[in-house]
Amino acid sequence: MACAIRDPAMASGYLRSVLHANDVEDVCDLVTVVHAASLARDARAGEVWLLLAIVLADVAENELADTIARRLRRRGLVELADMMVGVPSTDEVTGRVPDFGKGRPLSLGERKSVARTRDRSLLARVLRDPHPDVIRILLGNPHLTEPDVVRLVAQRPIQAEVLREVCCSPRWLVRHGVRVALAKNPHLPVPLALRLVPQLSATEQRAIVNSPELDARLRDACAAALEPRTLH
Repeated sequence: MACAIRDPAMASGYLRSVLHANDVEDVCDLVTVVHAASLARDARAGEVWLLLAIVLADVAENELADTIARRLRRRGLVELADMMVGVPSTDEVTGRVPDFGKGRPLSLGERKSVARTRDRSLLARVLRDPHPDVIRILLGNPHLTEPDVVRLVAQRPIQAEVLREVCCSPRWLVRHGVRVALAKNPHLPVPLALRLVPQLSATEQRAIVNSPELDARLRDACAAALEPRTLH
């Protein structure tokens, strides 16, 4: 099983292959069982659910996600279907490019190069870059730390596509602090936020329930997750 593979990138890659190799009805069975077990705080199910969240955050998997969502809706599992739908991407990039101290704005290619730096002062500036391609490279930088990524995803406003890049990252979505900061950011697309709910503690779920800036669907999902449940 994917959770037996300790490297998150390898595990998510294996799960991706499993999802595509199996009939969609079987995949829906897996999603349904794993989600329920995750809400019941089953640790192994929680690991698989997190891998599902990583795989389905990728825009390349929107078709698979939408197919799963349609089948779940036919089964009457509307809430679960809502968190499975694919999130459309946008090519529009807004937001100010950071000042890198060069006396002129850097080109996209130059900013991608800077995203590979080990210079901490430059990394702090790259964290404010609005372009998801720059952030994708930054997330692979070995000199990036968890507090850096938490600061990145806690920014408001922030491009939804930047947040998606973090959700797609096996290296960073496995970090609890990163998941919490993502879930609390109102700019995270709702389906991606809903997939994080089983991975939040009861205290964190209550905080979201009481946060009026967050989408009502996310608050309702957290309220439902707080209801007592057991595995059968």
